Amino acid sequence: MILIVGLGNPGNKYEDTRHNIGFKIIDEVHNYYEFPPFRKKFDGLYSKKKIFEQNIVIFKPTSFMNVCGKPILNMFNFFKIKNSTDLIVFHDDLDMNFSKIRIKSSGSDGGHNGIKNIIKFFGDEFYRIKFGIKNNFFVEKKIKAEIFVLEKFSNSEILLVNQIKRAIAKNLNLVIKKKSSFINNLPKN
Repeated sequence: MILIVGLGNPGNKYEDTRHNIGFKIIDEVHNYYEFPPFRKKFDGLYSKKKIFEQNIVIFKPTSFMNVCGKPILNMFNFFKIKNSTDLIVFHDDLDMNFSKIRIKSSGSDGGHNGIKNIIKFFGDEFYRIKFGIKNNFFVEKKIKAEIFVLEKFSNSEILLVNQIKRAIAKNLNLVIKKKSSFINNLPKN
């Protein structure tokens, strides 16, 4: 059993913000593989389906990102997942240029409060896929990070975000197998 989590904040106010890219990726996977409707459980929305001969649970914690670790742990325990290495987390990364993807299997939180909270419950041995959100406007205007992450993507960025989400979903079998080669199949900026 694999638990795939997308990080974001709940509510319409945050719906299409940069910080919610994890939610958007989970939504794309949900639609692409025709998962059953999301169900509420443990301060989140989840769906379960067998794909690639593997039971997959997708989860969007609806607690705020800074306290997402406990709902993820509850879901992890509910489905009796044994290893933290079977946890895959999609999240935004402000230190990476827009649309760049990086994979980590362990390490620090990198200043991301959602990851910091997950590490509190799981330690640092879980799989994370980081989506870069930094752009030139953020760098040139020196916008505060807490403001920038809650802004919406520009129209031109949305086109690439949609292409990347689709490519991630299409190559989910490689993600599940923890193959970094799935990055080679993503659109380039």
